[in-house]
Amino acid sequence: MTPDGTVHIELYHRAGQASGARITSTRPDIAPLVLLGKTPEQILDIVPLLFTLCGNAQACTALLACRAALGMTAEPESDAARDLLVQLETLREHAWRILLDWPGLIGLPPDKKALAALLKFDALFKRHLFRHGEAYKLDSCLDIDAVQLTQLTAELEALIDAAIFNGQLADFRTLACETQLRDWLHQNEALPANLLNDLYNRNWTAVGQNNVDCLPELEADALNRQMQQEDLAAFCRAPHWQGRCFETTPLTRQRSHPLIAGLQRRYGNGLMVRFVARLLEVAAIPLRLSRGIEQKPDPAIVSSTGGIGLAQLQAARGLLIHRLELRHGRVYDYRIAAPTEWNFHPEGVVAQGLKHLKAEGPNDLRRQAELLINSVDPCVLYNLKLTDSDNKAEAHA
Repeated sequence: MTPDGTVHIELYHRAGQASGARITSTRPDIAPLVLLGKTPEQILDIVPLLFTLCGNAQACTALLACRAALGMTAEPESDAARDLLVQLETLREHAWRILLDWPGLIGLPPDKKALAALLKFDALFKRHLFRHGEAYKLDSCLDIDAVQLTQLTAELEALIDAAIFNGQLADFRTLACETQLRDWLHQNEALPANLLNDLYNRNWTAVGQNNVDCLPELEADALNRQMQQEDLAAFCRAPHWQGRCFETTPLTRQRSHPLIAGLQRRYGNGLMVRFVARLLEVAAIPLRLSRGIEQKPDPAIVSSTGGIGLAQLQAARGLLIHRLELRHGRVYDYRIAAPTEWNFHPEGVVAQGLKHLKAEGPNDLRRQAELLINSVDPCVLYNLKLTDSDNKAEAHA
């Protein structure tokens, strides 16, 4: 299951010019309700059942938090294998959005065949990395079949190359500046090329840009202290760092790439930059998978203090935080701050981007808003409503 909830977005405008935005969420804080009183072993059984989206990232972060709370030592090789599973999931989530949502943004049908083919890889990777495919237990054991993993990675890359890059994945990986990007777009009929060319043709490349910064790396002990000093429930509903809103998205991870750095100088954190950042991550992950557990994983940041375990992990949509407190071997408190709460914060990057939209009329304004929302990507359903600030006429998505 996935915890129910919807992100409600109301965009106020006057004749297509945005005049304000309001974001509210009905996503429940389900972790303390379901996990209270459970043992760490029970937590690790329950968490994968709670979250069907980003289930590997949720389970991995839960495991890291439990191990920290129990004072257990690090497991570098096992954690590197788990990082492969999180990377695989990130690729699947990005590809899912690209193949399912991006076509609708330019009037094309979704590629359901490729979507179905993606679903098999998670279980197969787990089976060839861990004994019995059990990756997220306190006693998980590595059981690596390198030959099978190599074959699976090659098959996955071929699928992504054909379905998303129209056979030009290798060329896309070499792009380092906007001139090279535009040449690649003009020579390619792939779905992303059609979407990005549409942004250029409409002069919407910088749409949604704003001054919300990317979230810096959070020092674990400092984050734990901040969370202890605040209302934990309020922090998880609307997280912030040192009193400021930040975004945590694929752009946060890709902003040092030369192509992104160049695009940001022209378009800020607008649509072009966001969509390209997601594509760069999709292109890079198969290479990371092919290098296997010998490659150092992205660091998961953990903190352990007197039965309190806190873990941070980069999931597909951004930073995921789990914090739990154990007393007498059972959960006394459990909190999760998900990327959606950072990015769809009432004063966060989506809200600020929406406030800066300018279009010729309500229809184009709605399309711009949908592009922005999809480029950041909530992991739940959203509802978009346009409200005319002059006559209060409303339109619903």
